Amino acid sequence: MSLKLKDTENIWVLGLFLGLCGAAAALVLAYFDDLTRAPISKMKMLEVDNALREVLPAFDNSPGINVCRKDGVTFYGAQRNGKLIAVAASGDSMKGYSGRIAAMVGLNLDGKVRTIAIVDGKKLAAVLITEQNETPGLGTVVCERKRQKTIFSIFKKPGKAAALPPPNPILDQFAGRSAGATPWRVIKDGGKCDYLTGATISSRAVTGVVYRIAHAFAAHRQEIIARLSQPQPQN
Repeated sequence: MSLKLKDTENIWVLGLFLGLCGAAAALVLAYFDDLTRAPISKMKMLEVDNALREVLPAFDNSPGINVCRKDGVTFYGAQRNGKLIAVAASGDSMKGYSGRIAAMVGLNLDGKVRTIAIVDGKKLAAVLITEQNETPGLGTVVCERKRQKTIFSIFKKPGKAAALPPPNPILDQFAGRSAGATPWRVIKDGGKCDYLTGATISSRAVTGVVYRIAHAFAAHRQEIIARLSQPQPQN
């Protein structure tokens, strides 16, 4: 008597068939995972390099591979002529209103958040939000450095400020600050840091992220400096 697969209820036959389907699917997924891993890794490294160039002074080494990790924070050392000149740090994200918020922060060797430049009498801090999914028009105002375009700016000749990251009063308030034992808090919570009304949660997260990064550097400053001062290949 002939037996058709579609008519059988043999659990072993059905199990073998499902197993073969699962194995084939796993092989396809593994193939595409291997195929896309290198491009994704390259893209992530490019994003890190671009962020480093925004928060660090001009360097002639490769900060992306001159790395030290402490307290969940990754530190990158910028060197010039074989000497460590500044440090950037990222990691240790915090929960915002709609997701995690992470930052890349540039630090002077004394532990203060770097001042990139002074534009119109206001300091521009080396603070860049690298991960956020906050509410457009509220939380994004806290996190983004977005250049405002007006009818006048279209015809205005670009100055030196055009090459700098756009200002953001929430992010720029950290310029020149160093982390002590007391965590930074927004004014609404009894601290001294400004916040945006309607985006208090986002403001808290940004303040907390920048403080944690600065505090991790302060807590391990000598060790981090010694590690990142080691000779590195120049670009």
